[in-house]
Amino acid sequence: MDDRANDNVLDNEETLQRYIDDIGSRVRGLRAKRGMTRKDLSKHSDVSERYLAQLETGKSNITLAILWRVAEAFDIPFSALIPDLQRDQISPVLARFISSLNADQQTTALQILKRRFNDQVSTGHGIALIGLRGAGKTTLGQQLAEQTGRPFVRLSSLIEELAGMKIGAILDLGGQKKFRRIESQALQQVLDMGEPVILETGGSLVSQTETFNQLLENFFSIWVKTSPEEHLSRVMSQGDTRPMAGFDEAIEDLRLILEEREIDYSQADYVLNTSRRDIGDCTQELKRVVQPYLETGDH
Repeated sequence: MDDRANDNVLDNEETLQRYIDDIGSRVRGLRAKRGMTRKDLSKHSDVSERYLAQLETGKSNITLAILWRVAEAFDIPFSALIPDLQRDQISPVLARFISSLNADQQTTALQILKRRFNDQVSTGHGIALIGLRGAGKTTLGQQLAEQTGRPFVRLSSLIEELAGMKIGAILDLGGQKKFRRIESQALQQVLDMGEPVILETGGSLVSQTETFNQLLENFFSIWVKTSPEEHLSRVMSQGDTRPMAGFDEAIEDLRLILEEREIDYSQADYVLNTSRRDIGDCTQELKRVVQPYLETGDH
């Protein structure tokens, strides 16, 4: 094993130990906050005091079953014992309030917060259209480009150009790992253009957290959405039958995909619903919202 491999192993071991230490600190802190002795926690969790002592000091081999019993004894969700940097940075008061809202209310709250506090986003790179195919991203992007004189870039086309092959071939030959690597390279190439563009992304880009975060930090993002039925009818009218295993099954698949991605799509700066709307009307709304972000320089 070369020195680089040894360093990677050591880094991984250190990261894992920090993770174990963090879990131990959480258990110890919760026990103190509840005024519980290890004997109390042992009694209610059916975990030995000796093991709890090792757990709290980061010296135990943690199992999911043990953590589950400890969480049950504290009467807290299992996830509360698991370190999560993004979650742990959020005020518990804010988290509880947001969790009390339904899905539509949470989306509205996010948009309000982003419009109020989004000064840190660099907008000099332009706008990014996200969402499932069939929502109208391509048509809207092309029309907006014609009206504003800004370049329209399809990330999927850039990916194929970089790879020298179609996306289907990339996935067949290299799988998701290779595709996501090229996708990240394509996004960086857009960022290196040095001018505001209108960027259309693939619907699944949101599944790659690091790449999606980079997009959110550098573009004014718009979630172009519509109903599953309109997604499907538009895709069919374009001659794309990839999801067609039967209309009802395809609709159900689309509903599932939307449900799984909604929390990510909802992070966009603006939501443009194209359902049952004229494309000209949607383009005018989009132009009105994004015009400041297609000018040179940050705002």
